[in-house]
Amino acid sequence: MKRVIISLVAFTVLTLGCSQEKKSESQTAEEAPKEEKVMQASTSEVSSEQLKSILSSYFSVKDALVQTDAAQAKSALAKLLENIGSELEEMKSLTKEMHGKEDVEEIRSDFDDLSQQVYALVKDNAENKDQTVYKQYCPMAFNNEGAFWLSDKEEIRNPYFGDKMLKCGKVQEEI
Repeated sequence: MKRVIISLVAFTVLTLGCSQEKKSESQTAEEAPKEEKVMQASTSEVSSEQLKSILSSYFSVKDALVQTDAAQAKSALAKLLENIGSELEEMKSLTKEMHGKEDVEEIRSDFDDLSQQVYALVKDNAENKDQTVYKQYCPMAFNNEGAFWLSDKEEIRNPYFGDKMLKCGKVQEEI
């Protein structure tokens, strides 16, 4: 009887251990397309001046979200719209959609997509930037799915939670 119980326990432990391993592998596979999406978001080269103005406006949007200020975020998004050229149609469309939202939480929900597009643009045009850009990551954003943003400062100021979790995050990359 003891052998049967021990065998069942061992079988259960091995089965659960393997299913957890498979779950981790499937989570990694699910996360991979998000990274691919980042790399596919970039569509063109931009001048140093245009990149500088896009980044400045993007950082203003981020700062407004850190302050949980929808009006300030909408103003920064309007400025960003002015700085995005027609060659960045996907980014322009997303920014216009974000600008049309009134609630700061709704704007935050699209900020991850905007961050991915700006990140890809910065990576593709790294030689045209004149400042260090920090890719920062919060693992708790979007119900623990995680999300990143870009910052002109190394200090963490989380745009997804504002003052609720102001310092939640870490620097993932310096560009």
